[in-house]
Amino acid sequence: MTALSPRYARAFVEPVSSPIRALLQYANRPGTVSFAGGYPDPVLFDVDGLRQASEQVNLRLGAYLQYSGTEGQASLRRALARLSASRGIVSDPDTEVVVTGGSQQAMTLIARVMLEAGDSVVIESPSFPTSVQALVQTGARVLTVPSGEDGIDLDALELLLRTEQPKMICLVATFSNPSGSTLSRERRKRLIQMAQAHRVVVVEDDPYSGLRYRGDAVPPLFALAEGGERNWVVYLSSLSKTVAPALRLGWLVASPELRRRCVSAKQADDLSVSPWMQEIAADYLDAGGYERHLPTLLQAYGARCQAMIDGLQTSLAGQVRYRAPEGGMFVWARFNPGVRASEVLQKAIKREVVFVPGSAFYPDPKALDEQAFRLSFASAPEQEITQGMQRLGQALRDIVR
Repeated sequence: MTALSPRYARAFVEPVSSPIRALLQYANRPGTVSFAGGYPDPVLFDVDGLRQASEQVNLRLGAYLQYSGTEGQASLRRALARLSASRGIVSDPDTEVVVTGGSQQAMTLIARVMLEAGDSVVIESPSFPTSVQALVQTGARVLTVPSGEDGIDLDALELLLRTEQPKMICLVATFSNPSGSTLSRERRKRLIQMAQAHRVVVVEDDPYSGLRYRGDAVPPLFALAEGGERNWVVYLSSLSKTVAPALRLGWLVASPELRRRCVSAKQADDLSVSPWMQEIAADYLDAGGYERHLPTLLQAYGARCQAMIDGLQTSLAGQVRYRAPEGGMFVWARFNPGVRASEVLQKAIKREVVFVPGSAFYPDPKALDEQAFRLSFASAPEQEITQGMQRLGQALRDIVR
């Protein structure tokens, strides 16, 4: 007799797991060099600064062990509004800012507020898999637009806006994951104008813009939006890449009406992020910990980025095409025609080095680039990166010899 099973929601009949996390079984093996996960290096955490913030909060701990407001602690909302202002975003912490459990929860909240079955949403391709998961689980139809070295293809996007009338666009405009690309100021302005003209909300996820190693900063979309344009732009960011992932703290900036709806959705999700962790983060930011520690991150990650570029130029010379990023945590590259990244990965695992094939980042299988792959330089020091690139070169030679 056939075993009976519960009637799962359609989005979870065949749940999709992260292809990146699936590589952890290899990445965590002793001796293996991992270019797979986009994780910050624990060695670079500001442990002393966070310890001092924790000690200050613990002196008044009793006040932060109770339930908290869903929108986030006022102290942290003010601190995050100031951090956003350093990136050009002027926002009201009481009416436009919400504290979230990382930017992933912020994306999920926006998707839940904006989308339902039958709607359409646009995401750049390639794109981060868990962002796609948040959109798919609403029942909406996910449409893709190509994204290259200069960011999302605005001509292709405009054509799609005219024919499909989606409700939302999602992208990483600065140091995109996985491609490392950055959308120029001029193209950001055009995107904002397109969003308003077609009445579509554009969501910018911005976890990486603080990690710029060269070149000039480009303001977030929300900073460039003027007047009524702000109703069509949402800004998401996180402390995970620059402070510590374990805080599980991110934030969103949106119009008061959209923000109000996100708070309502969040009440049904978790009631609130831990007030304890929020106060530690607020104390850390208020004490200037972020500004003091950021140069340390920039120096370390910038050197690692250069070590990876050097490795591509030496250990894989003539075998790959790539563009050196100006910041972030990733290098996006392509093997020469005829070489599939998934095949190289199998050889690389035996050589004790891992990376993520590009197939993990294409929501539409028809648009798949089998030569593409993503390398993260964040988790390994320069010497280890050099060694890992040498191993990757050996793995490639195992394929093409």
